[in-house]
Amino acid sequence: MTREQETKLKKLGLFTLAQAEKLGLRQQSLSDLVRQGRLTRISRGLFLHPQAAVEREIDFQIAQLKFGPQSAVGGLSALFYYNLAEQVPQQTWVLVPPEKISRNKGYRLIRTKARLDLGIVEGNGYRIVSIERAIVEGLKLATKIGERTAIKAAREAIRQKLTTLNKLGKMAKDLGLDSYLTKYFEAIVA
Repeated sequence: MTREQETKLKKLGLFTLAQAEKLGLRQQSLSDLVRQGRLTRISRGLFLHPQAAVEREIDFQIAQLKFGPQSAVGGLSALFYYNLAEQVPQQTWVLVPPEKISRNKGYRLIRTKARLDLGIVEGNGYRIVSIERAIVEGLKLATKIGERTAIKAAREAIRQKLTTLNKLGKMAKDLGLDSYLTKYFEAIVA
């Protein structure tokens, strides 16, 4: 690996095999660099330069690379990211198109037919649902994340003035999830 290649990989931090190949590094070279301790293999086809400045959201960046540009962090992971859930997710919850599958136990896939370009915020190397979408989908997923967690997240976001009932209503309508907001409305405003 040349100094120039190493500088570029260090700047990327987290990178795919395809990105390394664009820089002129083949799979065998990467394997040798991993054995030498000069790179870290995160998973199949995904590497990390050990001297890269690692973001707090590296799990989100890895999920984005694994599940593609249409995916976005959501569910309990998004609620926790916005400090609206106390429960630390044991898996990274990811919204994906219906055809995506994974056997990796580190991820909880939320297959959705809802638009994956609506209520999405671009992070540094990852996409995450907005506060409004996180709350509305949290209400939809209340059986999986817990009704108390979903309702408390909605109440807390409104109390902290992170969002409003009007914004939640608009997001629910845009996603076609108004019935979930209606179902929990009294519990949220109580």
